[in-house]
Amino acid sequence: MATNPRTTVSERTGPRLVTPSRRTKQSRPSSLRSRMVSTLIALVVLALVLRYLPQRTRNAQAHASVTTVTAAPSDLRFSDLQVSRAPGEEAVYVDGLIANHGNAVVSGATAEVEFRDAQGNVIGSVQKPLVGMAHGGTDLVRNEFAKNPITPNEMRSFRVAVEQTPAGWNREIPALRVVAVNGR
Repeated sequence: MATNPRTTVSERTGPRLVTPSRRTKQSRPSSLRSRMVSTLIALVVLALVLRYLPQRTRNAQAHASVTTVTAAPSDLRFSDLQVSRAPGEEAVYVDGLIANHGNAVVSGATAEVEFRDAQGNVIGSVQKPLVGMAHGGTDLVRNEFAKNPITPNEMRSFRVAVEQTPAGWNREIPALRVVAVNGR
């Protein structure tokens, strides 16, 4: 067995006792530290976005979930009424504009049409749905208001078709009154 002739057995050192002050501290992995920093940065960015988000956008979502606005017949008003007759002279069309003065969106309405005689007495009435007219033209569009609802402060063209008029009608524009509204 060969030994190193230059060192003696007495020069060898054994294990040393390490004092608590000389112990090396275990550090956490750097990945945990970087995760914490990136999370903190993300929270700061989120807080800044919420702080500078327009007030209307923040309140609109909260307001929409808390308050439900319903449409009322009094929210709709008629203007520019005209009467036209169908080719067979039996049916009458009442055309005009309807304006939404409420806060709800209107997707349909029913009107009561009152016909009067020469003395101004009501001689007949009928309830009919309002039919939308595309872009103010003469083309009727089925479910126009359901497909393209009337928003608050908006005005649209409409038509009410009455198939038979009462005998003795004075041929003047019948009175219209909204009796039912579909809205949201």
